[in-house]
Amino acid sequence: MFDPKRRHTMREGGRHYVLAGRLHRVFARAAEQAKSASSPFKVGDYVSGDDPFNGSREGVVAVVNGSSIGLRTSAPGGGALVYYDYRQVRRPW
Repeated sequence: MFDPKRRHTMREGGRHYVLAGRLHRVFARAAEQAKSASSPFKVGDYVSGDDPFNGSREGVVAVVNGSSIGLRTSAPGGGALVYYDYRQVRRPW
């Protein structure tokens, strides 16, 4: 039978809060690592991006923000900054 005043039951209640804190830390750390996906490209690399929405363009990596990469293209209009996912970018050679 369940007795709420028993010493063993009271200890389990304390463990419940400890477990919640640990789970919170684990999920917070996993979320932080997911946001900061490492890109194999660095600022200044010459790459080619291919995306069905942005098209295929070549340029220099100007911005690395998590999993997105901003390419500075050599377009005649001043070099627009086009963003790609790092998985859609490759080296042209």
